[in-house]
Amino acid sequence: MAVEGFPTDRYSGRGLIVGRSADGESWLQIYWLSGRSENSRNRVLVEQEGQIRTATADRSKQVDGTFTLYTALCTLDGAHLVGNGDQVTTVAEALGAGGSFEQALRTRAVEEDPPIWTPRISAIVAGEKLTLSKIAKNGHAFFEAAPLEPGEGLCLHTYHGDGDPILPFDEDPYLVRLEGGAEELAQSSWEKLYPDFRVALVVKEIGADGSFRHVIVNRLTPPSS
Repeated sequence: MAVEGFPTDRYSGRGLIVGRSADGESWLQIYWLSGRSENSRNRVLVEQEGQIRTATADRSKQVDGTFTLYTALCTLDGAHLVGNGDQVTTVAEALGAGGSFEQALRTRAVEEDPPIWTPRISAIVAGEKLTLSKIAKNGHAFFEAAPLEPGEGLCLHTYHGDGDPILPFDEDPYLVRLEGGAEELAQSSWEKLYPDFRVALVVKEIGADGSFRHVIVNRLTPPSS
């Protein structure tokens, strides 16, 4: 089992896992999209200049990109960011101006999609430090992780259950186990997503020297340009 403790919810929405590889040599970031609506499912993940962005798969369909089109993973001066919305860009811009992860996210609020109020979930790896954030309807929470053992990761996602309306995930980051390489982790995580709701997934492997690579799985074919 490559990912032990991956969400078992029929619909987890968007989610992230950040942790250490089983050999302790690398950081790993896993990010996934799942969707119930046609608009949500008409997406792919693409790599552009070292960043991972969401993109529209079929551009002939009407698209509302308010909460669906954004940079999900990026790197700035050795800091590796991942999140489920355009707050990732907010953080990157703040870091570039000398600000902090926490300061940047305190300027943002939960997604304006009543009655759900989807949480904004984010994480940053800088050196050996991992910090996670969840912005929910009732406020901002930050979680500075204790040092992780090889093969340990922390997980956050946006929803739990499959109700109507869906319920936001309201718990702290929780521990999962990571075994295997980036490709194995990508395949294992993809298989754990409910088949009807799978959209896209990426695993980012970050080496001790700061180098990184992405393994992307998409349900639909990315646009040609």
